[in-house]
Amino acid sequence: MKKIIFPVLFLFSVAVSAQEVTPKSVIEKYITAIGGQTAVAGIKDFYMEVEGSVQGQDMSMVVQKKLPNKLFTSVNVSGMGEVQKMVFDGTKGLSSSMGNEQVLEGEATKQLEAQSSIIGEIEYLKDLEKLTFEGTEVIDGQNCNVLTIQNAVGEAKEYYSIDSGLKIRQINEMETPMGATTITIDYKDYKKVGDIMFPHTLKQDMGVMAMELTVKTIKMNQNLADSIFEVK
Repeated sequence: MKKIIFPVLFLFSVAVSAQEVTPKSVIEKYITAIGGQTAVAGIKDFYMEVEGSVQGQDMSMVVQKKLPNKLFTSVNVSGMGEVQKMVFDGTKGLSSSMGNEQVLEGEATKQLEAQSSIIGEIEYLKDLEKLTFEGTEVIDGQNCNVLTIQNAVGEAKEYYSIDSGLKIRQINEMETPMGATTITIDYKDYKKVGDIMFPHTLKQDMGVMAMELTVKTIKMNQNLADSIFEVK
């Protein structure tokens, strides 16, 4: 009997260890690592304040989100006040830069809609056809699973630590009025807020400009007023 059982258990062990890595398995591991699907589903609104510097000037940013699909961001630079604001009410948007305002509707709001998701990775599971597993790479000494994602602004590569499951880098390829642009964002210093892990240091490199942002405050389920997201 032992001669029969041992080979069966051995083959089962090999089958489990050789389990295929897929975009779905990578994203599900990430969701588990930050707190799990139940905790993520419990977030109804989100408030974040970050600080940093850009080209030698102090800056701060406020990001507010509310389900479904509501977004508000405001960027302030020391000595200049508010230099950029984006508002999305779930249907139409408003872009304001240095006092110049533009109402966005239809296709022009796709990027805002994508940004309005509180935990964007949970949305990936709804459309796995847009994700491709590209293999593994080493980033900052960590072995990572690499995914390519087709998103609202073009194509992105995302790097998820094989050990922790957490996302540590995202590279976005975007088309802008100035031509194609590559934006690299590194996610570091994950800390738990409530039941969810969030990165508290964000390093963004646009080639000609780089900045490091530090998260000062994150709040969830504060019953944010709908008036914050009104587009007038």
